[in-house]
Amino acid sequence: MSSRARGSTSIAEDDDDEMDIDSDVPSRPTEVVPAELLRDAPNWLSAVRSLRETDVIILLTPVVIPISQIPTDTSDPFEPLGRSLAKRHSRVRQIPYTQRNGITSTHLGFIKRGHVIILCFAPDPSQQLQQEFAEVTFAVSDNKPCIIVVCCKPTDISQALLFPTVIQTIDYSPSALEATAALIFGEGSQPLGGRAPEPTNEAQQQPRLWAVEQWNEVRDMASVVSLWNECISSRFTTDQGTLASLLRRPGYAKHYVVREPRHGEILGFCATYLSYVDKEGENLIASLAALLVRSSSRQQGIGLSLHNHAISQLKRTRGVMRLQLGSTFPRIFYGPPSEMHLNEEWFRRRGWQMDKPNVPGQGQIVRDMILDFADWRHSEEHPRQKTVSFRLCTQEDMVSVLEIVERTSARQAKMGWYDQYLSLMNGPNVKDVVLGIENNNVVAIALTYTPSCGSQIASNLPWAGRIGNDIGGVTCICIPFIFGLLDASVENLQSQGMTKMFLDGVANDSDLFMQLGFREWAQYRDVWKDI
Repeated sequence: MSSRARGSTSIAEDDDDEMDIDSDVPSRPTEVVPAELLRDAPNWLSAVRSLRETDVIILLTPVVIPISQIPTDTSDPFEPLGRSLAKRHSRVRQIPYTQRNGITSTHLGFIKRGHVIILCFAPDPSQQLQQEFAEVTFAVSDNKPCIIVVCCKPTDISQALLFPTVIQTIDYSPSALEATAALIFGEGSQPLGGRAPEPTNEAQQQPRLWAVEQWNEVRDMASVVSLWNECISSRFTTDQGTLASLLRRPGYAKHYVVREPRHGEILGFCATYLSYVDKEGENLIASLAALLVRSSSRQQGIGLSLHNHAISQLKRTRGVMRLQLGSTFPRIFYGPPSEMHLNEEWFRRRGWQMDKPNVPGQGQIVRDMILDFADWRHSEEHPRQKTVSFRLCTQEDMVSVLEIVERTSARQAKMGWYDQYLSLMNGPNVKDVVLGIENNNVVAIALTYTPSCGSQIASNLPWAGRIGNDIGGVTCICIPFIFGLLDASVENLQSQGMTKMFLDGVANDSDLFMQLGFREWAQYRDVWKDI
């Protein structure tokens, strides 16, 4: 989640999709060389030329009309490319795809098993579809060398995609495809028209892959705080100690950085977390909690490199059942803050849907709310409420509490709730749990905290404490007795000197909460996808 400017967005991207490549193209000589290397930023061609004999090249080619256009000609026009590659490397697997169906699960299976991926495009199909096919291929390839071959007219360089390694050919004739194979293996390097490759202009921003490193707190914390303050709106300002506490989760978190190669300055940062859904620890939620890129370094592929690396690492973790854009515990952002600009199209192409404000996981609106106790207007929720009493938790209650939390988490996939309650087991903060009791059974629970209570939940939800020292919080509410729980929570926090209460992650009934005296503090979009 990166930002365009301070106060403009907190979960955004370096928009590598709007760059113009070779927009000023000189006129071509009459004699045209059939294949040109437009770009090889990660030097992937050198990896192709050093393949082992057992390595496999996956060649993805479009189903197109033969160049001859003879009705009886049913040959595959891209077969010469497969044969030419096979002359140079014995293990080549050619798999056709159609423009209508694109890159399917069948293709993805081959991509995952391959060592080098070559994706070909024919002339004139939708450039947007081409970009989507390329991004899907790259996302699944797990940073393996990927080469895009664009077959088009010599003057139609606008079709060259924004991709790390791109070869352009004049068409998909056998001679052009043979020249492409030779170019891939270093046997032909002349550009179209005999034009020598233009020197790289460092001032011209072009998307590329960047080396992604694991974050080191001692070395990188000060730089990450500086990056945070540059990118994040004033609502979410924080100090180094608070941010370090949020990031410091050994065994549950991995964070990544991209550096400027020469001076080592951090240009981008990505925070990720894992949280357990149940007591067995078999099911995990993986969170892409923050993605930040310096304003001066955007549109160069930094955000793309961090995003793809982080998602790849999270997917490799056994038991991950869901990917979340944002995080619940510890809370950096529940999801993309609605007040901040976000390039939704960039995220959509990477599988994140956020345009449905009423659908969980696809942009449902979630709010953090604040209640001034002077404004609290308690209302009985249901006649059954009269049979329920409320009190603080004891250690003897924790077994029943954890059973309720586990059932709620399994039913609603509540991220990290079980961990938050479990952390209070056998500790002094068990009294922070408020219980609803009916017929001597625990039927409802909620967690309360204050900025100075010292519990894990207070460090996981920092925004109440950042707003003011007199603001406590209530979270992880297992209903059905919401108003009785809130009433008991207000009483508990008031007894500890609090004058206000922070309620996080309200996905429904916000209007009802406002009628009871709450006001909105921040609004997010709930964005996740199941694996």
